[in-house]
Amino acid sequence: MKPIHLIEHSYQIVLLAVAVIGIFLYKKLNEQFKILALSAIGSFLVNVASTLTIKILGTNAPALHVESPMLYIFYALVYYCLFTSKNLKAAIAISIFLVSLLAIINAVTFQPFLTTFPTYIDQLTLAILALLSLLLFRQMLLAPSTTPLLSQSIFWYNTAILFYATTLFFISALSNYSLAYGTYMDLTYLWYVILFIFAILLTLSLLKASKENQRIHAKG
Repeated sequence: MKPIHLIEHSYQIVLLAVAVIGIFLYKKLNEQFKILALSAIGSFLVNVASTLTIKILGTNAPALHVESPMLYIFYALVYYCLFTSKNLKAAIAISIFLVSLLAIINAVTFQPFLTTFPTYIDQLTLAILALLSLLLFRQMLLAPSTTPLLSQSIFWYNTAILFYATTLFFISALSNYSLAYGTYMDLTYLWYVILFIFAILLTLSLLKASKENQRIHAKG
């Protein structure tokens, strides 16, 4: 087995583990982290579909066209629940509609669903998620919690999204740049390193959220 195939299978096992943790903790989570748990399940299923489309079509472009807007919708909905500003909530709701619409238009016209990766939608959604994470950190600074920072599920979720969005945006932009100038840069291994770290951070946020909810119910 080639190293890259071993990494791909290992990543699927990690995604399955995160999905199982999400299912196991689901009833113990509050609204926003239930959405995050569902995103973990969706991510695993799309990754399996990605493997199948590679075997059948020779490319995982169709799966990625689904994954990009799907994950944005999940993560944006988590932010919708976390923000206190009505204006930000409205902006997120509008962004979900626009991203969904643009993803369909892009798949039909600019980057065909069956043959081309949805890099335009990737870069758009990653940029928005990075902005949302910075805005949430601002909200956290303006209204600090008495809970230690490293014990806050919101901190781990927001850190995960900021890390994921900024690093993958950079890699996506670098890949597009290299292709535009006729060069090739294999960033696959770095991509997987980022995804592994992201999965770990999301798992931490789910575990912290479960503990927080248990403490709240215990006090109640």
